Formats: sequence, structure tokens, C-alpha cells
Amino acid sequence: MKDADPMSPAGGNNGVEEQAAYWFARLRADNASKGDQRRFKGWLEECPQHAEAYALQEEVWTAMQDCAVDDDIMAMRQNALAQNPSAANNNVWLKYGAIAATLLVLAVSVVMLNPFANWDGSGSTAPADQLAEAGAQESPIYRTGVGQRSTVNLPDGSVVELNTDSLIQVNYSEAGRDVILLRGEALFEVAKDVNRPFVVEADDKLITAIGTSFSVRRSDDEVRVTLIEGIVTVDKESGDDANAVSTKQMRPGEQLVAAGDLPFKVNVINTATVTSWKDGRLIFDNEPLGMIVDEVNRYSTRKLVVGDSALADMRVSGIFQVGSIDSFAAALEASFPVKNSAPADEGDIVLDWKE
Repeated sequence: MKDADPMSPAGGNNGVEEQAAYWFARLRADNASKGDQRRFKGWLEECPQHAEAYALQEEVWTAMQDCAVDDDIMAMRQNALAQNPSAANNNVWLKYGAIAATLLVLAVSVVMLNPFANWDGSGSTAPADQLAEAGAQESPIYRTGVGQRSTVNLPDGSVVELNTDSLIQVNYSEAGRDVILLRGEALFEVAKDVNRPFVVEADDKLITAIGTSFSVRRSDDEVRVTLIEGIVTVDKESGDDANAVSTKQMRPGEQLVAAGDLPFKVNVINTATVTSWKDGRLIFDNEPLGMIVDEVNRYSTRKLVVGDSALADMRVSGIFQVGSIDSFAAALEASFPVKNSAPADEGDIVLDWKE
């Protein structure tokens, strides 16, 4: 039996403002249905306060559209204009790259409009698909769906922020604090406890911290660990020899990539860019469109498809708000030599060269 939507009129305990934010976000989601429209109409007509709260959401949205460019985007724009491409065919992309640096897709802000963003796993407002198995059991499991984020407050004061389509299992005991990242990406703010190290397991990698801030992303057989502050140690069993263990102690500002049995690869990165998803933004600086499309697709059940491999190499810079994939495609079409098309059944959106 499917649980009632906690933010719908049946939810009862939520504030009118939260319900209005939910409906504003829900109606602009990629998978919004006619049933959602009917339920929204019923909620809107229940009382004048509902209509007033929804009108306020629309006013906030309008204000966001009026502030489409911020200082970060302008800095990217200046950087793009200052570049001197080495190849002749890059001249066109310099022009469009400068435009892209001013581009902000003002889709529905997850931070402002996602009513589940600060849920801590303990209240009755948790959506059914975010909490797979929590409560009285010893090892609760927390989950987010595609396009969702959630904040989980752990018993020791540590905080976990789950990104889109992520799944963790929490195993706390008197002896240790263990979290298994089964899928997706999570940002950990670890409360200091010298007697109980905080260990995150992802695939066959173990990330150990005492009190620190770091993110872990798991995809296929690759694990990425980004250290924001403090110290973490990453261990893995490698090769056929179960006793062979690789170990790396990371410094803040580093990202470690562990792919299969390959040696660890460590790069110095901008941690604010890597973790910008927690603020509902995706930041790209001179990245190929193909990579950007892969990243944006993580946040939507409806997908973007690059129709030409050459188009996938086009370099793009910009700050994009997490939200409707249709808005993202429309912004690309408005600022680049790109057109987008989608089947009548609202299937995948195909990106191709504009004629």
C-alpha cells in the first residue's frame, strides 16, 4: 500500500507555506501528472490561505528570474572572454562559452522549494521513498529518489546530506560509527569522537574520519572522495591478494578517485564546485557538454541525449539551478548553436546542432 503524500492536504500537520512550496515544485517536476493537477486544484480551493501562500511562491519565483546573474557567473564570463583558444575551431565555442558563463537556468530551486530538504529522519513528515527502513531497527536505511535531496541527523550529532538517487545504511554501536554508501552521493559533517572513528564504506573502499567534512560519490566501480576540511584516511583491498591494502591520507582541497583495482588518483580541486549540489546548484567551468549532460541527467527521470558526438565536445561554463530538464535544454538552445527536440510522449530530449 502506498503511503499518503505527506505534503498533500491529507498530510495535515505541515504548514501552509510548506504545502504551497511543495505544490509549486511538484507541478513543475518532470513527472508531474494529471492526478497532481487535480489534487492541487482541490488543495487550492480548500481555503483562501492556500491561494495566498501559492501566490507568494509565484512572487518568489519571479524575483529569482529577475536575479539571473550573480557575481560567480560574471567572474566565469570574464574568464571565458580572456581565454585564447589554441585551435581555430575553438573560436566559435569561445563566443558561446562567454554566453554560457552568464547563463543561469532558473528552474525550481530545490533549496527553497523542496519541502523534504531538511528532514532529519525522525519526524512524521518523511516521504515514504526517502525512508526505506528507519525507526526501531538497529541499522536504518535512508534513501532519496531521483531529483531529491535529504538531510539526516545522526545520533552523535553528525549530519549526512544525501544527493539525488542515493542510499545509505547507518550502523552505530558503542564500538564504532559505520555508514555504508550503497548508491549515489553523500556529504558528511562528522562530529568529533576520538574513541569512535567515523567510517564510510563505499564498494570496497573505507573512508575513516574522526571529526571532519567530506563527500563520497559512488558510481559503477568508481568511488570519489572529496575532503573539505579535517583529515580522512582511505583504504581499499586491491587485486587478488586480500591482504594487499592501499592507503592514502588526504588533505583538505583534495579529491581521491578510486576506480576498480587501479591505484588511487588524487587531484587538487575546488571543493565548493564539487559540493555545490547541496545548495541546489551545479557549477561547470569549461567542461564538455557531454559530461554536463551526464551530470544533469542524474537529477531527472527524463533524460537529455546528445545527438552528435562532436556536440558533446563543446565546452560550457555556467551555474545551473537543479530543476526542470526542459528549462535546461531551452537555455542551451537560447544561448548556443543547439536545438532540442522531444517525442510527443515527452520522452528523452535530443540535443543536436542548430541549422
